[in-house]
Amino acid sequence: MGKTKNTILTIGIAFLIFLISIPIISYTAFKLAIKEKTFNHLITTRELLVDQIESYFHERLGDVNVLAGNPTTAQALSLFAHAFKSSGIKSAKYMEVTDIYQPSMNHYVSNYGYTNIFLVDIDGDVVFSAKEDEYTGINLLTPENSSLKIAKIFKKGMVEISFDDYTWHHDENDFVAYFAAPLYDNKVTLGVLLAEIPFSHLDAILSRRKGLGETGEMYLVGKDGFMRSNSRFSEETTVLKKKVDTEATRDAFNGNAGTQIIDDYRGVPVLSAYTPLNFKSVDWVLLVEIDKKEAFETIHTVEIKLLIIAFIIGVITIAYLYLKNKSPESIKESKT
Repeated sequence: MGKTKNTILTIGIAFLIFLISIPIISYTAFKLAIKEKTFNHLITTRELLVDQIESYFHERLGDVNVLAGNPTTAQALSLFAHAFKSSGIKSAKYMEVTDIYQPSMNHYVSNYGYTNIFLVDIDGDVVFSAKEDEYTGINLLTPENSSLKIAKIFKKGMVEISFDDYTWHHDENDFVAYFAAPLYDNKVTLGVLLAEIPFSHLDAILSRRKGLGETGEMYLVGKDGFMRSNSRFSEETTVLKKKVDTEATRDAFNGNAGTQIIDDYRGVPVLSAYTPLNFKSVDWVLLVEIDKKEAFETIHTVEIKLLIIAFIIGVITIAYLYLKNKSPESIKESKT
């Protein structure tokens, strides 16, 4: 009869293992499915955002090119340059030219959402700005001004349509970037058209976090390792202030797009989908991330339920085996 008792015990243990293993196997498959689903969502968001950012830069470069290619713009530069050099920026002659072209330049600034438009002649003189600021009337080629962002983009703009990275502008109290295009008159270079663009344009794109929960965010990092966007976890701006050096950024700057679970710039575990931005004049990487805790919140809930189920199954099985072993029939068989 001892063999019968051992058989019952063996069957009971096997049944216990079977009941516990089924939810564990199901949980493992569920966890992998949740992880894959989350990464797929981050990848989809990342690719859509790449298209939006690329379209934004393509449109801005296109706008500047069209404006620079307008014969009226080249004519305006010539007249402003002549009045500026012969009479000065405060002269009646200069004001006459301003009265002609100021309305159209104001129109472009307003319609395209620029903060300013500059006309710079071939000698580096800023002969006109739609809105007077610290750069109006200065020469961009002098030693004291040649290190300015606007001077660097002017030099690039003399050669081709260009973009230059964000920088802080005191007069605007905001970060601005510059787009430039050369101005020609019968293939003779006259100078450069510079369009000053506010950071708010790009920030609006990166602030659309629908579908990314409470901790999901999208952000840009420049080649220098500093953010080119604002963190949703900071009340202060992080543009050109927050340094980011993670496994994801390093891999992206090596030219790779991918997904990883990493510690982000806050030291928090996140699911990250990242990619370099491979278009003209932009050497940034894009990351779309969500905290691991939030992404796997459903999994943690299932974990707790599985532990409870496993505990209940274990208690019931053990109780059953105990009671079965203590039943009168079992005692009688044992004595026999």
